[in-house]
Amino acid sequence: MNRFTRGIGVVAVLLLFAGSLAGCGNSSGTAGAAGAGPMDASKAGLPKSEAEINAAIDKGKVKKNLVVAVDNPYYLFHHDIEVALSKGYFKEFGIDSVEIKTIEDPLPALIGGSLDLALYDTDTAIAAGKKGDPSLRFLSVYLGGEANILGVGKGINTGADLRGRTITGGQFGSRNDAIIRQLLRDNGVEPDRDVKIVSTGGQSNERLQAIISGTVDGASIQLRHRALLEEAGGKVLFEETREVPQSGWSVTKLLQESPETVTAFLAATLKARQFITDLGNKEDVLGIMRAKEFDIPTEYADAYEAENAPTYHVSDGGFEPADMDKFIADQVAYKTVPAGTDWRQFTYLVPLWRAQKALGLPLNPPLMDL
Repeated sequence: MNRFTRGIGVVAVLLLFAGSLAGCGNSSGTAGAAGAGPMDASKAGLPKSEAEINAAIDKGKVKKNLVVAVDNPYYLFHHDIEVALSKGYFKEFGIDSVEIKTIEDPLPALIGGSLDLALYDTDTAIAAGKKGDPSLRFLSVYLGGEANILGVGKGINTGADLRGRTITGGQFGSRNDAIIRQLLRDNGVEPDRDVKIVSTGGQSNERLQAIISGTVDGASIQLRHRALLEEAGGKVLFEETREVPQSGWSVTKLLQESPETVTAFLAATLKARQFITDLGNKEDVLGIMRAKEFDIPTEYADAYEAENAPTYHVSDGGFEPADMDKFIADQVAYKTVPAGTDWRQFTYLVPLWRAQKALGLPLNPPLMDL
């Protein structure tokens, strides 16, 4: 998978949100009067306290059928939706069906209007708002932890053994490409001098297979790949873990046309996530996903606890603003996000706050933390 956020008053931040969110619906998520089009959020007024956040979802204003996209075929990126469908959570909040499309880069289709929501890299989505579609809004975090792992093939035991070898972090210019280069530097290996960095498509599962087949000598892999790589004679050579709001849901036109639907979608999927991150439900969740024909070998099932930890597969969709500040600053330094990008300008938290409140969860991030 790809991937792999202070200091102003509440009113100032909310005014910043308001000034940048024209056409995104009001604080209660309602649309404008019939025939008048969606209400302009900059004129509707945004919540200045938690008491003003309306948790009640009007199912009569919710779009019944949605089409959403995720960028990775691995079950982890699909199970919020599949569990919500299986458990009836979508119907509870007024949504009848959700069709999932797996698209490596879903943002063009989202911006073009053929998708309602997209699960994709946080930084790439915010950069797309800055560079192209100013109506794009990042809504909530999906994965808030990041394991930066360099897996290598047989015969590589030290950084010195990497010299002259071929390494990939995925496509050039991606976040994975940037962080694998940094991981190498952190361990005394200089990219493009000591090793050859190559660009590859696909996701981390394909990079694992490239190591095992010998197509590359090392690659960026994920937690679930460790056992499979070791069985094939390879190993994890370098590893770092940290809290990073690396991926999440983004939206464009749906937020303007039906903000109530956005809140309903987040409420249903966050309710599913609460179920998923309860480790007592592991076998139930895996059973649902296997019934949907997802390939989950024992090694991937064994990684369930790590990959679905509440701080990794973020249980409430929230994040620390300071983490987002640092994340975007890092991405600007990596040149994957344009200089001068303010993530707040392309982030809209009212649907997340409403969903959290509807589920009895504390607001995260809290109003006062902003």
